[in-house]
Amino acid sequence: MDVIKVFTEEPIGLEALVPDAEPDARRRDAPPATLEAMLAPTAAPYARAYLAGTHLGDVRRVGVTALDAAEAWIQPLLAWTAGRDVTALHADGSPRGLLAAELAAVLRRPAGIRALAVGPVAPGALAEAAGEASTDGTSQRRDHLPALRALLDGGAAVLFPETAFDGHDWSIFARAPLRDALADAFRQHPAPGVRRFVAPYRRARGEHTFYFEQWALDALPDWAEEV
Repeated sequence: MDVIKVFTEEPIGLEALVPDAEPDARRRDAPPATLEAMLAPTAAPYARAYLAGTHLGDVRRVGVTALDAAEAWIQPLLAWTAGRDVTALHADGSPRGLLAAELAAVLRRPAGIRALAVGPVAPGALAEAAGEASTDGTSQRRDHLPALRALLDGGAAVLFPETAFDGHDWSIFARAPLRDALADAFRQHPAPGVRRFVAPYRRARGEHTFYFEQWALDALPDWAEEV
């Protein structure tokens, strides 16, 4: 069985994000950002979401792109992006517009993709926000927060593929709230046989809560809403 989780946090100041130097901090007991930092006058009300997945079977797989039921999360994301231009930033730094069918393929297999932008993007802006790719394909996004903030302020949402144990997850950043929009998109695309949840990001900072589906699927925590 596949389990899909959407962790959201809003509003949040981009300065409060976990450093890229600790990509696994979301699964550990990393201390949350202070309330003062999140509510600072310079911290505009941005939103972020983290799309993760686990296949529970004889062979467990972790990573939303490693699930069997890809349509259970790709179709809601396609609905959420519908009517807006989508730009992919490739590993060589070149941007390219994507059609819906191409976007579905990239979401499923983001190899060679550094970032996606949904909405208006000025030339070079997405590459600047994503930062320079290192030899292992990662980048120090925290050093490029002003560029990311400019994209979000201009009306775009930005998606980054995140390395998981058996594939990739996706992180999403936007200026507009994400929780209700993503939850509605999932509800509008039912997926029988798949368990899908929306939960607050702050509850996923420890490994026990990030992987709640592995030991609490039959007795769900009250902060996880099934969609």
